[in-house]
Amino acid sequence: MVKHSAFKLTLSSDHIMKLFIKIILSVFLILSFTAQAAEIQVRVDRTQIELNETFTLTFESNEDPDDDPDFSPLEKDFQILNQGTSSNISIINGQYTRSKKWNISLVARRIGTITIPQIKFGSDTSPSYKITIKQPEKSSGKAGEALISELDVNTTSTYPQAQVIITKRLLSSSNINAYEFSELRTSGVQITKEKLGEIKQYQTKRGNTPYLVLEQRYVIYPQSEGKLIIEPIVATARIAIQSSRGNSSAFDPFRSNTKTLRRSSNSKTVVVKPVPGAFKGKHWLAAKEVQLVEEFPDSNIFTAGEPVTRTLLLVADGQNSSQLPEFTINEIDGLKQYPDKPLLKNNISDDGITGVQQIKVAIIPSAEGTYTLPAISVPWWNTETNKLEIAKIKARTFSVGKSSHSSRQDKPSTITAPPATQDIIIAEPEVNALSPLNSTETVASDNSLLWKVISLILAISLFYTLFLLWQKHRQTAFSKPVDTPVNTTQKQALKSLKQACDKNDAASSKDALLQWAEVTFTDRPAHSLGEISKRVDEAFAERINALNSFLYRDKANDWVCDDLFELCYQYTENLKTSAESKDHDELESLYK
Repeated sequence: MVKHSAFKLTLSSDHIMKLFIKIILSVFLILSFTAQAAEIQVRVDRTQIELNETFTLTFESNEDPDDDPDFSPLEKDFQILNQGTSSNISIINGQYTRSKKWNISLVARRIGTITIPQIKFGSDTSPSYKITIKQPEKSSGKAGEALISELDVNTTSTYPQAQVIITKRLLSSSNINAYEFSELRTSGVQITKEKLGEIKQYQTKRGNTPYLVLEQRYVIYPQSEGKLIIEPIVATARIAIQSSRGNSSAFDPFRSNTKTLRRSSNSKTVVVKPVPGAFKGKHWLAAKEVQLVEEFPDSNIFTAGEPVTRTLLLVADGQNSSQLPEFTINEIDGLKQYPDKPLLKNNISDDGITGVQQIKVAIIPSAEGTYTLPAISVPWWNTETNKLEIAKIKARTFSVGKSSHSSRQDKPSTITAPPATQDIIIAEPEVNALSPLNSTETVASDNSLLWKVISLILAISLFYTLFLLWQKHRQTAFSKPVDTPVNTTQKQALKSLKQACDKNDAASSKDALLQWAEVTFTDRPAHSLGEISKRVDEAFAERINALNSFLYRDKANDWVCDDLFELCYQYTENLKTSAESKDHDELESLYK
C-alpha cells in the first residue's frame, strides 16, 4: 500500500515537470512572437501609370523597423525625384497606435510590368510589389480631340553651339482647372538650355473646334556633334466635366466634376553636324546673322593729348553673348588705347536669343601725325545658308594736330623775344639814357630778391609735401599684409573645377574655367577658353585647348579631365607667389 502511494507521488512529480516545461516554451513563443519582424506595407498612389509620369510609392509600418531603408535597388527601373518621411500618432479609446511612412516620388524608365524589389530596412524587409507602366496615349492632333500635346522643333539639323528653338504646347477643348508639362529631356548630345519667357496662353481653332492653348518655348545649344533626341512631352490637364445642364461648376472642392487627361507628343530628332572644314577661324561662331558696328566721332582731325572714344559692337542673331569672341585691340605706335571691360547682353524674344558684346576704347594720340586703325574681321558660319561669312569693320585713318597747350606756350615766347627789347633800347640812344638804365637795374634787383624769397618758400613747401607723402606711403607699406589671401570667389571657382574634373564633366569644367578666369584676370577678363589659353603657361594651355576641341570638334563620347585641375591650381599659386614677391620688393625699396 505504501509502495503504491509512492508510485503515485512519482508520477505526479513528472507531470509537474512536463507542465513547467510547456509553460516555459509558451513564454518563449510569446516573446518571439512579440519580437518578430516589423510588418511593412507597400502601395502606390494610383493604378494607371504612364511612362514619363511621376507617381508616389509609399512604405508604411506600424512599428519601428530595424534600420533606415536602402532605396538604391529602385534606381534600376525608376528615377528617384524626391523622398520624405512622416509619422502619425493616435490614441483612440485609450489605445495607442503609431505609424511611419516613407514617400518616394518616382518616374519609370521603361514601359511594361515592373516589379518593385524588396527594400531592406536593416534586418526587416518590405514585400515586392508589381506595377504596370503604359505607353502614354499619343495625341493624334486631329480636330475635335479633347486634349492635344505637341512638340515642335525649328530645325532637323544644326551645328555645335548653334541655336535650336523647341516649343511644347498643350491644347484643350474644355476648361482647365490645372495643367502640367513634363520636363524637357534630351539624350545623345549634351546641351545647354534656357527658357524664352513665361508660358503663353491664347486661343485657336482646329477645324471647327476651339482650343485653349498653353505654350512654352526653350532655346537649346548642342555642345558637340551627334544625334540629339528630344524625348516626348507629356501634357496633363484636369478638365471640368459638364453637367447634364451643359455647364460646369466653378466651385468644386472635392474635384467630383473633373477628370484628369494625359497625352504624349512624338519625340524629335536633330542631327548635329560637325564643324565644317571650310571654317578656318580661331573661334567657332554659328548664327543666323552677325554684324560688326563701330561708333566713332564724325571728325577725322583730332588734337594730340585729347582722348577719342571708339565704341565697337558685335551682334549675333541666334547666339548667346557668352559665346561671342572677344575683341582684340592691336597696339599702334603713337596711340595709347585703354579698352573698358566688355559689356555682354542677351536680347530674348520668341524667335530666340540675340547676343550683344560692346566695348569702349579710349584712344589718346601722343603726337601729331596720321594714324590708321586696322580693319577688324570676325569669321562666322551662316546657319541659314550653310556658308562661311565674314563680318568686317573697315580700316579708319585720321589726322592728329598739335595740341592747343603747345600753341599757347609758343605765343608768349614770341612776345618777350630779345629782338623786341633791343628795338626799344636802340630807339632812344641819347635821350637821358643813363637815368632810365639805372632805374631798370633797381627794379630788376628788387624783383630778383622777391622771386628768390618766393622760390625759397615754394621749395620748402614742396619738400614738406614730399616728406608727408613719403611718411604716408611708408605707413601704408607697413600696414599692407604680406600674405595676400586668395579671393573667396576664386576658391569657389577652383572647387567647382575640382568637382567637374572628378565627374569628368566637360561642360561644367568649361563653366568653372570661365568663372575662374573672370576673377583671376580682373583687369581684362577672358570670356572664352581660347582667350584663357593665351594667358596661361604652355602645359595649362594645352589641356584647355584639348577641352575646347572636345566640346566643339571631337567625336569621342567620354572626356577625361586628367591633370586640368592640378595645372589650374598650380597656376593660381604661382600668381599668388608673384604678388607676394612684388609686395616684398616694394617694402625693400623704401629703405634703399
